[in-house]
Amino acid sequence: MRFRDGKWQMNISSRCEYACRAVVELGRLQNNEEPVRATDIAEKRGIPEKYLVHIMLQLKRAGIVRSVRGAQGGYMLAQSPEDITLFSIVNAIDGPVLDPLPVEDSRAPDLEISWKAVAKGINRVLEGVTVRDLLDRAAKADMYYI
Repeated sequence: MRFRDGKWQMNISSRCEYACRAVVELGRLQNNEEPVRATDIAEKRGIPEKYLVHIMLQLKRAGIVRSVRGAQGGYMLAQSPEDITLFSIVNAIDGPVLDPLPVEDSRAPDLEISWKAVAKGINRVLEGVTVRDLLDRAAKADMYYI
């Protein structure tokens, strides 16, 4: 986190952003019940394909996606969109938020308490947003009202 232009900003790595895009794309196509090729995910979501393959491996290790081998192979969600949170994706790709803490030494115990509270708050927010939530919000944004 950093303070810039009068606001606190939390930086999410491009790797983590790409992972979120890929998981949301798989969630969007989940009803097809067919694996999605990495090339299709990369093209649809603007992710460099070589980068995506490594990201998908991390997501697979975390139990978020599964891979299907063969000519008709690709990737699918390993869990339902309701069970995958932003917290699980961020943790799988970037590791725990604010770990290590920005200040972890005997000269700033007062700051350490606050940083732990900030990390807990961020984790709580990330745990509260599922892939289903993201898909539902996108669907509402695409609706036309007359």
